[in-house]
Amino acid sequence: MKGADPCAREEVGGRVRTQHNQRVLTDEEGRLWRVRELQFADAPPSLIFESEAGFRRVREYPATWRSLSDAELFEISWGT
Repeated sequence: MKGADPCAREEVGGRVRTQHNQRVLTDEEGRLWRVRELQFADAPPSLIFESEAGFRRVREYPATWRSLSDAELFEISWGT
């Protein structure tokens, strides 16, 4: 997103979390998934996958996730 802050801060439940770049993917069934990296003050960062169909949290992922293909990101979301 042009002009968007790539590292926005947000306070949730008294904790500050940092939201890094995000991507939007479309799965095989046409559902949109938002993928974003969240850093909570008291926990390691996680890669979050969200859609109307569900939610996935991935704790171990490559630092280069932003440059992966959509297919590679979906593989990571399933832990493969």
